Amino acid sequence: MQGTLDTFSVVEILQMLARTRSSGTLHIECPNRQVDVHFVGGRIAETRDSTRVFTDSVLGSQLLKRALVNEAQLKETLAVQERSPRPLGTLLVERGHLHERDLREVLSRQVANTLVAVKVETAGSFVFVADKAARPVDFVTIDTHAVLMDISSLGGDYCLAVEVLGQANTVLVRNRDYDTLPRHSLSMGRDEFYVLAQVDDHRTVREITAATSLEEITVVSILGVLAEAGVLLVKAEKQTRAEDDQELKAHRDSVWAEVSALLDDLAGGDAASACGDAASPPA
Repeated sequence: MQGTLDTFSVVEILQMLARTRSSGTLHIECPNRQVDVHFVGGRIAETRDSTRVFTDSVLGSQLLKRALVNEAQLKETLAVQERSPRPLGTLLVERGHLHERDLREVLSRQVANTLVAVKVETAGSFVFVADKAARPVDFVTIDTHAVLMDISSLGGDYCLAVEVLGQANTVLVRNRDYDTLPRHSLSMGRDEFYVLAQVDDHRTVREITAATSLEEITVVSILGVLAEAGVLLVKAEKQTRAEDDQELKAHRDSVWAEVSALLDDLAGGDAASACGDAASPPA
């Protein structure tokens, strides 16, 4: 099975592999990233993302950010992993540092984030190479259906963030009015602080994204949350070419189309309609 991402969506590919209980590796190649997703009996066993180096998307950072493990537990398990190479999450579970349910949730979100980012890039190709003989694995795997649900959630968050921010050439400024700053706490990890540090009252959403070197979905979603909370304020857009002005919303529309189709499949027309009423982008 092979094709391009404008012919078959990421969601359609996952649904097909889960439904047929396929075993093998899905290779996805985009201009800015390469992703390998290994399936065993229709479940996701392992993923490799060429961009997962600096960001909080690495598993250890995600677990620390959610306070599911501490620094000592992570350091100890990483040392064990060096001596006996196996997936970090599985080793943490086996050593009693992490509940398997929590690991599955974080892994599912991690994979979903990667696949939504692939969708944002819009262009790309894929090929699925089936295993000649499926072998059982001795590490934690993820239900593909859970990943699909997380894709719908992350995609919806991204689309809402675009609605808050407007265009890619929107200038963001920090809110320095103490009385209007949020009174509730915000969840801030390394990525959030790093993105916020790039806001200098002059840069646009596009320029902030380029300055961070993080993937667009991560930066836009973080900026959207901060703007909606009142930490950041949206200023007038800079003058740019008309085609550049529509870039962010074109990505939003592409992601939203896939999320809407997924909601129809997973929850029926009523759930998709309810979500659309709350977050559907304007025509």
